[in-house]
Amino acid sequence: MPVLRHRLHREPGEREFLMAWVQVPELTVRPSPQRYTRLGPAADGGALIRYTSGEFQRDITVDRDGFVVDYPGLARRIGPAHG
Repeated sequence: MPVLRHRLHREPGEREFLMAWVQVPELTVRPSPQRYTRLGPAADGGALIRYTSGEFQRDITVDRDGFVVDYPGLARRIGPAHG
């Protein structure tokens, strides 16, 4: 995940990427510009990261290791972290 690769879970910054989106079942590929911006620290030592792609935007909470804790509308980690 770009958050880990570019240490956005630990350091301030913003990164832009051009990803490939594969449409299923056609298997056509189209470009997908994406931006990840660190908004600040999270309460548990992690960070709040804003993900933007076109008109879509979500503020994602990651833990201190960069793993997703809360992705509103998609997923939320339950139970304790392992490690």
